[in-house]
Amino acid sequence: MSAWWVVVEEQGGAGDSRGWSVAEATPYPDRDSAEGDAYLLAKQHRPPRPWSPQGRTVLRVADGYLVLVRGKTDTFQFRVTLGEQAGG
Repeated sequence: MSAWWVVVEEQGGAGDSRGWSVAEATPYPDRDSAEGDAYLLAKQHRPPRPWSPQGRTVLRVADGYLVLVRGKTDTFQFRVTLGEQAGG
């Protein structure tokens, strides 16, 4: 049986220098439990930006979620992705 992972990638930086980095990675014994927690993270994860969230839109994409978090002056994104561990 292979392990499944839920990975949260956050967008950081400002302006044109925004980039993505892994904020959290957690293993799960099966896909079902990973999918359940991935959805909860998409709805509840609090990224460091924006500092004053005004709203959130959760989009289901292939193998996870793309989340748009609207702040007072800008919108930031984070991804919650499911992945099956390859090999040993």
